[in-house]
Amino acid sequence: MTCAAQAARILAPLAADGETLLDAGCGGGYYYWSFHRRGMTAEYHGIDYTPEIIDLARRELCPRAALPPSRFQVEAIEDLEREFDTVLCFNVLTNSPHYKLPLERLLRCSRKRILLRENLGDALSVRYDPDPNLDEGRRHIRVYHNRYPLAEVTAFMESFGFRVTRIPDERTGDGEEMVCDVPHAWRILLGERVR
Repeated sequence: MTCAAQAARILAPLAADGETLLDAGCGGGYYYWSFHRRGMTAEYHGIDYTPEIIDLARRELCPRAALPPSRFQVEAIEDLEREFDTVLCFNVLTNSPHYKLPLERLLRCSRKRILLRENLGDALSVRYDPDPNLDEGRRHIRVYHNRYPLAEVTAFMESFGFRVTRIPDERTGDGEEMVCDVPHAWRILLGERVR
């Protein structure tokens, strides 16, 4: 995946051997393989709110990667209290009712750096629509596809003591990508703690 490869290339020179890395919204933990292929030795952890996905990571990834299943937890970002040297959160906050509470938790739990990829633009756009891509019988379920103001998100990160660098998104060329029939302007922000 382009996103996982880019995340690994950005973080590889920053995350030192033995540091901890949290993949917030880890899914099945597939980003681990991009880090592994690039020689990253940070201790990989993952949280996701979906129990079936965490079960998948424990059942499929852990044995192949020789990782203890305890590294993957069913947990909401908003409930996160443990600290990690690096926090990674790609394509997750866009699907939250609002970014501030989960991003605040991630910033408070990040000792050194945070890497985000979210739907960011000039202004706030909140979409809460039925998802026609879900299984039949479930297409009435509404999901968020929010676009948050880039300047506001950057200022929010800075207010928690991070220097924020914008990095062009390789997958979209900093353009837009259709996700579930909704345009997403994926932008990558690297926050490095300065205080």
